[in-house]
Amino acid sequence: MAHVEAPVSRRSTAVGVAAFGALALAVGALLGPQEMLAGAAVFIVTAFVAMRELATPTITWPNAIGAFVFVMWLIPARGYRLPITLPFNLEPYRIVLAALILALIAQVIAGDAKLEFLGFGVPVTILAGTAIVASILNYEELGNAVETGGAFKSLSYFLGFLAVFVLVASTIKTQAAMDTVVRALVIGATIVAFSAIYESRSGYNAFDHLSEWIPALIREGRTGFEERGGNVRVYASAQHPIALSAALFMAFPLALYLVGRAASKLRSRLWIVAAAICAMGAVATISRTTVIMGVALGLVGLWVRGRQVVRFWPLLLVLPVAIHFAVPGALGGIYKAFNPSQGLTSDLYTRSGEQGSGRLADLEPGLRVWSESPLIGKGIGSVVTSAEAGAAQAAEGAEGAIIYFDNEWLTTLVSLGVIGIAGVIWFVWGSLATVGRFARRVRGPRSDLAAASAGAIGAFGAAMFVFDAFAFVQATILFFAIAALGLQARRLGPRPADS
Repeated sequence: MAHVEAPVSRRSTAVGVAAFGALALAVGALLGPQEMLAGAAVFIVTAFVAMRELATPTITWPNAIGAFVFVMWLIPARGYRLPITLPFNLEPYRIVLAALILALIAQVIAGDAKLEFLGFGVPVTILAGTAIVASILNYEELGNAVETGGAFKSLSYFLGFLAVFVLVASTIKTQAAMDTVVRALVIGATIVAFSAIYESRSGYNAFDHLSEWIPALIREGRTGFEERGGNVRVYASAQHPIALSAALFMAFPLALYLVGRAASKLRSRLWIVAAAICAMGAVATISRTTVIMGVALGLVGLWVRGRQVVRFWPLLLVLPVAIHFAVPGALGGIYKAFNPSQGLTSDLYTRSGEQGSGRLADLEPGLRVWSESPLIGKGIGSVVTSAEAGAAQAAEGAEGAIIYFDNEWLTTLVSLGVIGIAGVIWFVWGSLATVGRFARRVRGPRSDLAAASAGAIGAFGAAMFVFDAFAFVQATILFFAIAALGLQARRLGPRPADS
Protein backbone atom coordinates (compact mmCIF):
# COMPACT_ATOMS: atom_id res chain seq x y z
CA MET A 1 0.00 0.00 0.00
CA ALA A 2 1.37 3.38 -0.95
CA HIS A 3 2.36 5.66 1.87
CA VAL A 4 0.03 8.62 2.31
CA GLU A 5 1.59 11.72 3.76
CA ALA A 6 -0.13 13.56 6.57
CA PRO A 7 -1.59 16.93 5.55
CA VAL A 8 0.77 19.87 5.89
CA SER A 9 -1.27 21.43 8.69
CA ARG A 10 -1.09 18.21 10.70
CA ARG A 11 2.64 17.88 10.12
CA SER A 12 3.13 21.47 11.21
CA THR A 13 1.10 20.86 14.36
CA ALA A 14 3.06 17.72 15.16
CA VAL A 15 6.37 19.56 14.68
CA GLY A 16 5.17 22.40 16.88
CA VAL A 17 4.11 20.02 19.67
CA ALA A 18 7.41 18.13 19.51
CA ALA A 19 9.36 21.41 19.54
CA PHE A 20 7.47 22.55 22.63
CA GLY A 21 8.37 19.30 24.39
CA ALA A 22 12.02 19.66 23.44
CA LEU A 23 12.01 23.25 24.72
CA ALA A 24 10.47 22.14 28.02
CA LEU A 25 13.15 19.48 28.41
CA ALA A 26 15.96 21.97 27.65
CA VAL A 27 14.61 24.59 30.06
CA GLY A 28 14.16 21.98 32.78
CA ALA A 29 17.74 20.75 32.35
CA LEU A 30 19.03 24.30 32.83
CA LEU A 31 16.97 24.98 35.96
CA GLY A 32 17.80 21.91 38.02
CA PRO A 33 17.18 18.17 38.58
CA GLN A 34 13.52 18.45 39.65
CA GLU A 35 12.77 20.84 36.84
CA MET A 36 14.47 18.44 34.43
CA LEU A 37 12.11 15.67 35.55
CA ALA A 38 9.16 17.94 34.83
CA GLY A 39 10.60 18.80 31.44
CA ALA A 40 11.21 15.15 30.64
CA ALA A 41 7.62 14.29 31.51
CA VAL A 42 6.37 17.05 29.20
CA PHE A 43 8.73 15.89 26.44
CA ILE A 44 7.50 12.28 26.63
CA VAL A 45 3.84 13.31 26.51
CA THR A 46 4.34 15.76 23.64
CA ALA A 47 6.40 13.25 21.65
CA PHE A 48 3.59 10.71 21.93
CA VAL A 49 0.98 13.30 20.93
CA ALA A 50 3.10 14.45 17.97
CA MET A 51 3.43 10.90 16.62
CA ARG A 52 -0.28 10.32 17.10
CA GLU A 53 -1.09 13.57 15.29
CA LEU A 54 0.73 12.36 12.18
CA ALA A 55 -1.62 9.38 11.92
CA THR A 56 -4.96 10.95 12.87
CA PRO A 57 -6.13 14.35 14.11
CA THR A 58 -5.59 14.34 17.85
CA ILE A 59 -5.02 17.97 18.75
CA THR A 60 -8.60 19.14 18.38
CA TRP A 61 -10.54 21.54 20.56
CA PRO A 62 -12.85 18.85 22.00
CA ASN A 63 -9.85 16.70 22.93
CA ALA A 64 -7.99 19.70 24.34
CA ILE A 65 -10.95 20.81 26.48
CA GLY A 66 -11.48 17.20 27.55
CA ALA A 67 -7.83 16.96 28.60
CA PHE A 68 -8.22 20.18 30.58
CA VAL A 69 -11.27 18.69 32.32
CA PHE A 70 -9.24 15.61 33.27
CA VAL A 71 -6.49 17.82 34.70
CA MET A 72 -9.10 19.66 36.77
CA TRP A 73 -10.46 16.40 38.15
CA LEU A 74 -7.24 14.44 38.67
CA ILE A 75 -4.66 17.02 39.86
CA PRO A 76 -5.99 18.93 42.88
CA ALA A 77 -6.16 22.68 42.25
CA ARG A 78 -4.11 24.57 44.85
CA GLY A 79 -2.81 21.16 45.87
CA TYR A 80 0.21 20.71 43.60
CA ARG A 81 2.65 22.91 41.74
CA LEU A 82 5.55 22.37 39.38
CA PRO A 83 9.11 22.77 40.71
CA ILE A 84 9.69 26.11 39.00
CA THR A 85 10.25 29.21 41.10
CA LEU A 86 7.99 32.11 40.10
CA PRO A 87 6.16 34.87 42.01
CA PHE A 88 3.10 32.58 41.90
CA ASN A 89 2.56 28.82 42.11
CA LEU A 90 2.80 27.22 38.68
CA GLU A 91 -0.10 24.78 38.94
CA PRO A 92 -0.65 22.22 36.16
CA TYR A 93 -4.18 23.35 35.40
CA ARG A 94 -3.01 26.96 35.03
CA ILE A 95 -0.44 25.92 32.44
CA VAL A 96 -3.02 23.99 30.43
CA LEU A 97 -5.58 26.80 30.67
CA ALA A 98 -3.03 29.42 29.65
CA ALA A 99 -1.96 27.33 26.65
CA LEU A 100 -5.57 26.90 25.54
CA ILE A 101 -6.31 30.62 25.91
CA LEU A 102 -3.20 31.53 23.91
CA ALA A 103 -4.19 29.05 21.19
CA LEU A 104 -7.67 30.58 21.01
CA ILE A 105 -6.26 34.11 20.86
CA ALA A 106 -3.93 33.04 18.03
CA GLN A 107 -6.88 31.64 16.08
CA VAL A 108 -8.90 34.80 16.67
CA ILE A 109 -6.02 36.96 15.42
CA ALA A 110 -5.60 34.71 12.37
CA GLY A 111 -9.31 34.98 11.62
CA ASP A 112 -9.96 31.27 12.16
CA ALA A 113 -12.16 31.76 15.23
CA LYS A 114 -14.05 34.39 17.13
CA LEU A 115 -14.86 34.88 20.79
CA GLU A 116 -18.33 33.68 21.73
CA PHE A 117 -20.41 34.59 24.78
CA LEU A 118 -23.63 32.74 23.88
CA GLY A 119 -25.80 35.73 24.73
CA PHE A 120 -24.12 36.36 28.09
CA GLY A 121 -21.43 38.81 27.05
CA VAL A 122 -22.94 41.57 29.19
CA PRO A 123 -22.86 39.72 32.56
CA VAL A 124 -19.39 38.32 31.78
CA THR A 125 -18.15 41.84 31.00
CA ILE A 126 -19.82 43.21 34.13
CA LEU A 127 -18.16 40.58 36.31
CA ALA A 128 -14.69 40.97 34.78
CA GLY A 129 -14.87 44.77 34.78
CA THR A 130 -16.24 45.04 38.31
CA ALA A 131 -13.61 42.66 39.69
CA ILE A 132 -10.76 44.63 38.09
CA VAL A 133 -12.14 48.06 39.02
CA ALA A 134 -12.89 46.98 42.60
CA SER A 135 -9.32 45.71 43.01
CA ILE A 136 -7.91 48.99 41.70
CA LEU A 137 -10.16 51.22 43.82
CA ASN A 138 -9.58 49.16 46.97
CA TYR A 139 -5.84 48.67 46.48
CA GLU A 140 -4.86 50.39 49.72
CA GLU A 141 -7.70 48.84 51.73
CA LEU A 142 -6.70 45.36 50.60
CA GLY A 143 -3.47 45.90 52.53
CA ASN A 144 -1.66 42.70 53.38
CA ALA A 145 -3.72 40.75 50.89
CA VAL A 146 -2.05 42.75 48.12
CA GLU A 147 1.40 42.60 49.66
CA THR A 148 1.31 38.84 49.93
CA GLY A 149 -0.20 38.42 46.50
CA GLY A 150 -3.42 36.98 47.94
CA ALA A 151 -5.71 39.57 46.37
CA PHE A 152 -4.00 39.22 42.98
CA LYS A 153 -4.32 35.43 43.14
CA SER A 154 -8.00 35.65 44.02
CA LEU A 155 -8.59 38.06 41.13
CA SER A 156 -6.70 35.81 38.71
CA TYR A 157 -8.74 32.79 39.80
CA PHE A 158 -11.98 34.72 39.30
CA LEU A 159 -10.99 35.94 35.83
CA GLY A 160 -9.91 32.39 35.04
CA PHE A 161 -13.45 31.16 35.67
CA LEU A 162 -14.82 33.62 33.12
CA ALA A 163 -12.05 32.67 30.68
CA VAL A 164 -13.11 29.01 30.88
CA PHE A 165 -16.67 29.95 29.96
CA VAL A 166 -15.51 31.96 26.92
CA LEU A 167 -13.04 29.22 25.95
CA VAL A 168 -15.66 26.46 25.92
CA ALA A 169 -18.28 28.71 24.29
CA SER A 170 -15.85 29.67 21.51
CA THR A 171 -14.49 26.22 20.66
CA ILE A 172 -17.11 23.53 21.38
CA LYS A 173 -19.72 24.02 18.67
CA THR A 174 -21.11 20.65 17.56
CA GLN A 175 -23.07 17.87 19.22
CA ALA A 176 -20.12 15.50 18.81
CA ALA A 177 -17.73 18.01 20.40
CA MET A 178 -20.10 18.60 23.31
CA ASP A 179 -20.47 14.87 23.89
CA THR A 180 -16.68 14.46 23.95
CA VAL A 181 -16.35 17.07 26.70
CA VAL A 182 -19.31 15.66 28.66
CA ARG A 183 -17.81 12.17 28.56
CA ALA A 184 -14.50 13.51 29.85
CA LEU A 185 -16.30 15.34 32.62
CA VAL A 186 -18.30 12.30 33.71
CA ILE A 187 -15.40 9.83 33.46
CA GLY A 188 -13.21 12.15 35.53
CA ALA A 189 -16.00 12.58 38.08
CA THR A 190 -16.48 8.82 38.30
CA ILE A 191 -12.78 8.24 39.01
CA VAL A 192 -12.78 10.92 41.70
CA ALA A 193 -16.05 9.68 43.20
CA PHE A 194 -14.74 6.11 43.37
CA SER A 195 -11.63 7.44 45.11
CA ALA A 196 -13.85 9.35 47.55
CA ILE A 197 -15.81 6.18 48.38
CA TYR A 198 -12.56 4.30 48.95
CA GLU A 199 -11.25 7.15 51.08
CA SER A 200 -14.38 7.06 53.26
CA ARG A 201 -13.82 3.36 53.95
CA SER A 202 -10.03 3.27 54.27
CA GLY A 203 -8.96 6.81 55.14
CA TYR A 204 -6.52 6.78 52.22
CA ASN A 205 -6.72 9.63 49.72
CA ALA A 206 -4.84 8.72 46.55
CA PHE A 207 -4.76 12.37 45.45
CA ASP A 208 -2.62 13.28 48.44
CA HIS A 209 0.15 11.05 47.06
CA LEU A 210 0.42 12.08 43.42
CA SER A 211 3.88 13.54 44.03
CA GLU A 212 5.08 10.04 44.96
CA TRP A 213 4.10 8.77 41.52
CA ILE A 214 4.83 11.93 39.54
CA PRO A 215 8.11 13.42 40.84
CA ALA A 216 7.55 16.59 38.81
CA LEU A 217 4.73 17.60 41.17
CA ILE A 218 5.33 19.31 44.51
CA ARG A 219 2.64 18.88 47.14
CA GLU A 220 1.13 21.93 48.82
CA GLY A 221 0.16 20.26 52.09
CA ARG A 222 -3.38 20.27 53.43
CA THR A 223 -3.63 21.83 56.88
CA GLY A 224 -6.04 19.36 58.41
CA PHE A 225 -8.90 16.93 58.05
CA GLU A 226 -12.52 17.13 59.10
CA GLU A 227 -14.91 14.77 60.79
CA ARG A 228 -18.66 14.82 61.18
CA GLY A 229 -20.70 12.41 63.26
CA GLY A 230 -17.62 10.26 63.88
CA ASN A 231 -16.97 9.87 60.16
CA VAL A 232 -14.09 11.34 58.17
CA ARG A 233 -15.28 13.82 55.54
CA VAL A 234 -13.58 12.94 52.28
CA TYR A 235 -11.68 15.37 50.04
CA ALA A 236 -10.48 13.25 47.10
CA SER A 237 -9.14 15.78 44.57
CA ALA A 238 -11.09 18.78 45.88
CA GLN A 239 -10.05 21.58 48.24
CA HIS A 240 -12.88 20.82 50.68
CA PRO A 241 -15.61 18.18 51.16
CA ILE A 242 -18.36 20.67 50.29
CA ALA A 243 -16.60 21.61 47.05
CA LEU A 244 -16.19 17.91 46.20
CA SER A 245 -19.89 17.33 46.84
CA ALA A 246 -20.80 20.23 44.55
CA ALA A 247 -18.51 19.07 41.74
CA LEU A 248 -19.71 15.46 41.81
CA PHE A 249 -23.35 16.43 42.02
CA MET A 250 -23.03 18.59 38.90
CA ALA A 251 -21.67 15.55 37.06
CA PHE A 252 -24.64 13.39 38.08
CA PRO A 253 -27.24 14.77 35.61
CA LEU A 254 -24.62 14.76 32.83
CA ALA A 255 -24.07 11.04 33.44
CA LEU A 256 -27.83 10.50 33.08
CA TYR A 257 -27.68 12.42 29.81
CA LEU A 258 -25.02 10.00 28.54
CA VAL A 259 -27.31 7.07 29.41
CA GLY A 260 -29.70 8.30 26.75
CA ARG A 261 -26.88 8.90 24.27
CA ALA A 262 -25.33 5.44 24.67
CA ALA A 263 -24.96 3.39 21.50
CA SER A 264 -25.56 0.05 23.25
CA LYS A 265 -27.26 -1.39 26.34
CA LEU A 266 -23.85 -2.17 27.85
CA ARG A 267 -22.69 1.43 27.55
CA SER A 268 -26.02 2.65 28.85
CA ARG A 269 -25.63 0.50 31.96
CA LEU A 270 -22.06 1.66 32.44
CA TRP A 271 -23.20 5.29 32.43
CA ILE A 272 -25.92 4.39 34.95
CA VAL A 273 -23.21 2.92 37.17
CA ALA A 274 -21.16 6.09 36.68
CA ALA A 275 -24.13 8.23 37.75
CA ALA A 276 -24.65 6.09 40.85
CA ILE A 277 -20.96 6.29 41.78
CA CYS A 278 -21.04 10.10 41.42
CA ALA A 279 -24.06 10.26 43.74
CA MET A 280 -22.40 7.97 46.28
CA GLY A 281 -19.18 9.97 46.16
CA ALA A 282 -21.11 13.18 46.81
CA VAL A 283 -22.86 11.64 49.81
CA ALA A 284 -19.51 10.37 51.15
CA THR A 285 -18.57 14.00 51.86
CA ILE A 286 -21.23 13.98 54.64
CA SER A 287 -22.25 17.45 53.59
CA ARG A 288 -25.59 19.15 54.08
CA THR A 289 -24.91 20.80 50.74
CA THR A 290 -25.49 17.43 49.04
CA VAL A 291 -29.09 17.40 50.23
CA ILE A 292 -29.65 21.02 49.21
CA MET A 293 -28.25 20.37 45.75
CA GLY A 294 -30.34 17.21 45.48
CA VAL A 295 -33.52 19.13 46.22
CA ALA A 296 -32.58 21.85 43.71
CA LEU A 297 -31.72 19.24 41.07
CA GLY A 298 -35.04 17.51 41.65
CA LEU A 299 -37.00 20.74 41.30
CA VAL A 300 -35.22 21.68 38.07
CA GLY A 301 -35.72 18.14 36.81
CA LEU A 302 -39.46 18.34 37.48
CA TRP A 303 -39.54 21.66 35.63
CA VAL A 304 -37.71 20.55 32.49
CA ARG A 305 -38.48 16.81 32.39
CA GLY A 306 -41.37 16.24 34.79
CA ARG A 307 -42.75 12.96 33.42
CA GLN A 308 -39.34 11.32 33.05
CA VAL A 309 -38.29 12.33 36.58
CA VAL A 310 -41.50 10.96 38.11
CA ARG A 311 -40.88 7.62 36.37
CA PHE A 312 -37.59 7.27 38.24
CA TRP A 313 -39.14 7.56 41.72
CA PRO A 314 -38.24 3.91 42.61
CA LEU A 315 -34.61 5.03 42.62
CA LEU A 316 -35.41 6.99 45.77
CA LEU A 317 -35.93 3.64 47.47
CA VAL A 318 -32.96 1.80 45.96
CA LEU A 319 -30.27 4.49 46.04
CA PRO A 320 -30.19 4.99 49.85
CA VAL A 321 -29.70 1.23 50.31
CA ALA A 322 -26.85 1.19 47.81
CA ILE A 323 -25.28 4.26 49.46
CA HIS A 324 -25.54 2.63 52.89
CA PHE A 325 -23.53 -0.39 51.76
CA ALA A 326 -21.05 1.56 49.63
CA VAL A 327 -20.44 4.36 52.16
CA PRO A 328 -21.38 3.07 55.63
CA GLY A 329 -22.31 5.82 58.06
CA ALA A 330 -22.58 8.58 55.45
CA LEU A 331 -26.37 8.88 55.56
CA GLY A 332 -26.30 8.84 59.35
CA GLY A 333 -23.60 11.52 59.31
CA ILE A 334 -25.75 13.74 57.08
CA TYR A 335 -28.74 13.20 59.38
CA LYS A 336 -26.65 14.26 62.37
CA ALA A 337 -25.40 17.29 60.42
CA PHE A 338 -29.02 18.47 60.14
CA ASN A 339 -29.66 17.58 63.77
CA PRO A 340 -26.57 18.67 65.80
CA SER A 341 -26.63 18.26 69.56
CA GLN A 342 -26.89 22.03 70.14
CA GLY A 343 -29.64 22.37 67.54
CA LEU A 344 -29.38 23.40 63.89
CA THR A 345 -30.40 27.01 64.55
CA SER A 346 -27.75 27.43 67.24
CA ASP A 347 -25.16 25.79 64.97
CA LEU A 348 -25.91 28.24 62.16
CA TYR A 349 -26.02 31.30 64.41
CA THR A 350 -22.76 30.66 66.33
CA ARG A 351 -19.36 31.33 64.80
CA SER A 352 -17.12 28.66 66.34
CA GLY A 353 -13.93 29.43 64.45
CA GLU A 354 -12.35 30.47 61.17
CA GLN A 355 -13.40 27.65 58.92
CA GLY A 356 -16.84 28.67 57.77
CA SER A 357 -19.10 28.30 60.76
CA GLY A 358 -22.15 30.38 61.59
CA ARG A 359 -23.78 30.93 58.20
CA LEU A 360 -26.74 32.89 59.57
CA ALA A 361 -24.47 34.73 62.01
CA ASP A 362 -22.63 36.11 58.99
CA LEU A 363 -25.64 37.88 57.46
CA GLU A 364 -25.75 40.94 59.70
CA PRO A 365 -21.96 41.57 59.76
CA GLY A 366 -21.77 40.87 56.04
CA LEU A 367 -24.40 43.47 55.24
CA ARG A 368 -22.65 45.90 57.58
CA VAL A 369 -19.36 45.48 55.70
CA TRP A 370 -21.15 45.77 52.34
CA SER A 371 -22.72 49.08 53.38
CA GLU A 372 -19.24 50.61 53.52
CA SER A 373 -18.85 50.13 49.76
CA PRO A 374 -22.27 49.19 48.38
CA LEU A 375 -21.75 49.81 44.67
CA ILE A 376 -18.41 48.24 43.79
CA GLY A 377 -17.53 46.24 46.93
CA LYS A 378 -14.27 45.74 48.82
CA GLY A 379 -12.55 43.79 46.04
CA ILE A 380 -11.86 40.14 45.33
CA GLY A 381 -9.63 38.64 48.03
CA SER A 382 -10.50 41.20 50.72
CA VAL A 383 -10.11 40.02 54.31
CA VAL A 384 -12.74 40.70 56.97
CA THR A 385 -12.45 39.73 60.66
CA SER A 386 -15.39 39.11 62.98
CA ALA A 387 -14.23 41.96 65.21
CA GLU A 388 -14.03 44.36 62.26
CA ALA A 389 -17.51 43.40 61.08
CA GLY A 390 -18.99 43.42 64.56
CA ALA A 391 -20.04 39.80 64.31
CA ALA A 392 -22.37 38.76 67.08
CA GLN A 393 -22.41 35.52 69.09
CA ALA A 394 -18.83 34.53 68.29
CA ALA A 395 -17.70 31.53 70.28
CA GLU A 396 -14.84 31.79 72.76
CA GLY A 397 -11.54 32.40 70.97
CA ALA A 398 -13.23 33.29 67.67
CA GLU A 399 -13.83 36.98 68.29
CA GLY A 400 -11.07 38.13 65.95
CA ALA A 401 -11.26 35.25 63.49
CA ILE A 402 -11.29 35.86 59.75
CA ILE A 403 -14.80 35.58 58.38
CA TYR A 404 -15.20 33.18 55.49
CA PHE A 405 -18.77 33.85 54.44
CA ASP A 406 -20.24 30.42 53.73
CA ASN A 407 -22.60 32.05 51.26
CA GLU A 408 -21.21 33.00 47.87
CA TRP A 409 -24.07 35.40 47.25
CA LEU A 410 -23.12 37.31 50.40
CA THR A 411 -19.41 37.04 49.59
CA THR A 412 -20.02 38.48 46.13
CA LEU A 413 -22.11 41.31 47.57
CA VAL A 414 -19.28 42.22 49.96
CA SER A 415 -16.45 41.86 47.44
CA LEU A 416 -18.10 43.18 44.25
CA GLY A 417 -21.07 45.20 45.54
CA VAL A 418 -24.45 45.60 43.90
CA ILE A 419 -22.98 45.70 40.39
CA GLY A 420 -21.05 42.48 40.86
CA ILE A 421 -23.87 40.50 42.42
CA ALA A 422 -26.21 41.70 39.67
CA GLY A 423 -23.76 40.18 37.18
CA VAL A 424 -23.64 36.87 39.08
CA ILE A 425 -27.43 36.70 39.39
CA TRP A 426 -27.76 37.44 35.68
CA PHE A 427 -25.24 34.76 34.75
CA VAL A 428 -26.36 31.96 37.12
CA TRP A 429 -30.14 32.31 37.17
CA GLY A 430 -30.27 33.83 33.69
CA SER A 431 -28.42 30.87 32.18
CA LEU A 432 -30.65 28.47 34.12
CA ALA A 433 -33.79 30.18 32.78
CA THR A 434 -32.43 30.29 29.21
CA VAL A 435 -31.28 26.68 29.12
CA GLY A 436 -34.29 25.38 31.04
CA ARG A 437 -36.84 27.03 28.75
CA PHE A 438 -35.11 25.53 25.72
CA ALA A 439 -35.11 22.06 27.33
CA ARG A 440 -38.85 22.33 28.01
CA ARG A 441 -39.73 23.61 24.55
CA VAL A 442 -38.03 21.04 22.30
CA ARG A 443 -36.87 17.44 22.36
CA GLY A 444 -33.72 15.74 21.10
CA PRO A 445 -30.12 15.20 22.20
CA ARG A 446 -29.38 18.92 22.44
CA SER A 447 -32.47 19.45 24.53
CA ASP A 448 -31.44 16.56 26.77
CA LEU A 449 -27.99 18.11 27.24
CA ALA A 450 -29.65 21.45 28.02
CA ALA A 451 -31.86 19.73 30.61
CA ALA A 452 -28.88 18.06 32.27
CA SER A 453 -26.94 21.33 32.25
CA ALA A 454 -29.93 23.16 33.73
CA GLY A 455 -29.99 20.66 36.59
CA ALA A 456 -26.29 21.19 37.27
CA ILE A 457 -26.61 24.98 37.06
CA GLY A 458 -29.61 25.04 39.41
CA ALA A 459 -27.90 22.74 41.91
CA PHE A 460 -24.73 24.86 41.94
CA GLY A 461 -26.74 28.08 42.24
CA ALA A 462 -28.52 26.66 45.29
CA ALA A 463 -25.23 25.47 46.78
CA MET A 464 -23.87 29.01 46.51
CA PHE A 465 -26.16 29.94 49.41
CA VAL A 466 -24.30 27.58 51.77
CA PHE A 467 -20.62 27.78 50.75
CA ASP A 468 -18.24 30.34 49.30
CA ALA A 469 -18.22 28.57 45.94
CA PHE A 470 -15.84 30.84 44.01
CA ALA A 471 -13.08 30.14 46.53
CA PHE A 472 -12.93 26.56 45.24
CA VAL A 473 -11.35 26.28 41.82
CA GLN A 474 -12.33 22.80 40.68
CA ALA A 475 -16.09 23.03 41.27
CA THR A 476 -16.39 26.57 39.93
CA ILE A 477 -14.46 25.93 36.72
CA LEU A 478 -16.62 22.88 36.06
CA PHE A 479 -19.73 24.98 36.66
CA PHE A 480 -18.71 27.60 34.09
CA ALA A 481 -17.82 24.86 31.58
CA ILE A 482 -21.20 23.14 32.08
CA ALA A 483 -23.03 26.45 31.72
CA ALA A 484 -21.24 27.01 28.39
CA LEU A 485 -22.20 23.52 27.19
CA GLY A 486 -25.86 24.03 28.07
CA LEU A 487 -26.01 27.44 26.41
CA GLN A 488 -24.24 26.12 23.31
CA ALA A 489 -26.77 23.27 23.07
CA ARG A 490 -29.55 25.84 23.19
CA ARG A 491 -27.84 27.98 20.55
CA LEU A 492 -27.48 25.07 18.13
CA GLY A 493 -31.20 24.44 18.46
CA PRO A 494 -33.35 21.38 17.73
CA ARG A 495 -31.51 20.29 14.61
CA PRO A 496 -30.20 16.79 13.85
CA ALA A 497 -27.14 15.84 15.87
CA ASP A 498 -23.77 16.33 14.26
CA SER A 499 -21.88 13.15 13.53
